[in-house]
Amino acid sequence: MRSNGMSEGLPWIGVLIILVSVLISSVSSNAFFYKFDVPKWIVFDLFICASLVYAYIKKVDIEVGGFGWLCIALLLPMFVSLLNAVNYYEGVMFILRYVGSLLIACFMLKRVWQRYGIKLLFDSIIFSSVIFSLIYVESRINDYELIHVTAFSSFGFINNLGQVLNIWLPVLVAAILYQGKVNARSVCGLLSFIVCIFALLESGTRGTILGLLLGELILFLLMFNKLKRQAFTYLVITASLIVGGVAYSQLDSYLDGRLSKKIQSIKNLDTGRAELFANTFDMVLEKPLGVGVNNFEYLHPKYARLGTEGASPKVGQNSILKTPHNILLKFYSETGWLGGLVFSVMFALLFFKSMVNAYYGSQSDRWLLVAVVSTLFHSLFTALFLTPGSLFFAILLFSFVLYRNEQLTDKKTTKKQFVRFSYLPVLLVIYVGFFSSNHLASYYSHTGYVSGNELYMQRSFELNPYDSKALFDYYILQRHLYKDNDKALSALENFLSLYPYHTSGLLATAELMIQQHDYAGAMTRLDFLLTFYPSLARAHEMKAIAQKQLEPSPSL
Repeated sequence: MRSNGMSEGLPWIGVLIILVSVLISSVSSNAFFYKFDVPKWIVFDLFICASLVYAYIKKVDIEVGGFGWLCIALLLPMFVSLLNAVNYYEGVMFILRYVGSLLIACFMLKRVWQRYGIKLLFDSIIFSSVIFSLIYVESRINDYELIHVTAFSSFGFINNLGQVLNIWLPVLVAAILYQGKVNARSVCGLLSFIVCIFALLESGTRGTILGLLLGELILFLLMFNKLKRQAFTYLVITASLIVGGVAYSQLDSYLDGRLSKKIQSIKNLDTGRAELFANTFDMVLEKPLGVGVNNFEYLHPKYARLGTEGASPKVGQNSILKTPHNILLKFYSETGWLGGLVFSVMFALLFFKSMVNAYYGSQSDRWLLVAVVSTLFHSLFTALFLTPGSLFFAILLFSFVLYRNEQLTDKKTTKKQFVRFSYLPVLLVIYVGFFSSNHLASYYSHTGYVSGNELYMQRSFELNPYDSKALFDYYILQRHLYKDNDKALSALENFLSLYPYHTSGLLATAELMIQQHDYAGAMTRLDFLLTFYPSLARAHEMKAIAQKQLEPSPSL
């Protein structure tokens, strides 16, 4: 595999990619509601802006091939789906990030990989995984009792780590073998590989484990006839998981089962995925144009079969489910049949192109196939591609796979320049302005809520009036801290305009209306709530109270 240009010295774009890889894997801040994802999104957005500025200065042009046209075509159903969206802001945010990610992938395919080859990809993974490993080991030594599902590692939520390990583990194997000798990179890569295996076993993320095993099995079957003697060497991760599992069990026994007890809650096989997928499919059938890009969270409670055995998991009075945990169903439900079909073709093409690379390419290409298979498989059961860590490393992986496919098939992209980077200042201004206000609003809303600072909450709404969580937090402050039920009710009304099927929001609105003697308004809210949650006892109790107050008094 060609790796030209690295000997010329790594320019700032290469340093930037490695730096962002490290920051995405480690940065966190208590200044935001979820201290892991928001700081990583800030790093991700800064990376997009800085890279596009560099591309603009260098006058890089985009050449569109077949896969690129599919990516562009997906924008049409995204925009059409906004007609059904209740929260346009979230839809615009998703589209902007999609466009930014697409342009970065094109830029890397055109300039970065062409000049620096796979060594930059390997260095990014090695450096970031080493930093992650150091943080992970330190947390287990000093802060183990503070570890929990939502703060499992420097990536935050336990599944977020698994989403990244789908890519890291196979690429680390490829990077170690690529060195061809014992050096600093191979030693660091091996040590971080061992730590990452242990982290995967501790997390027990089944989607990652099954994805990696499936990827190695596909690679083994693909190469068995061509390289019978070497085929079994492509089961390194499988063997590592077996050996690691034995070592993990032994260590756990010395700690009186402490490790197992810590993650026992996530070992439950009843994940509710089947019910969630079935209920999401109901959304697709009823909304063939989609419910609106990135609007799944706001409308799914209507289809969640609440109060029944077929209810979607984690949807109820808190309504915290943000995704169908299946990337294909996300696009089908949010952008309709057309958007889902286009994305499915892109999904299948990535798999096919990585297979071609593995069969005709080098050893590194074969391990990248494992990463692609594992990532695509896991995306069918989790929110992969929707978190900053998984999205960033997926962009690196997929853009390089597409670049290698062009090399190996000797396929030249169309020479017609479809988009010139010289036309991007307007997009950059929009992107910077949108996400600067978004991240600043997140800071003000969280700080204002924690400190009870109403001024900060107002600043948050000025920057982003479509933050449903901030509106609900503002309702809580007004009702319980400031005791202002009028402002609390107003905040809830604004909240429900964005989140119309939120169970707690509807119940709270009806309760405040009853307190203010607006019994007819309370009845309207409760009747609407009972249309999609007919068995909710609290709603029936409140409806009986309102109904009694509306009954005419008996004449004397």
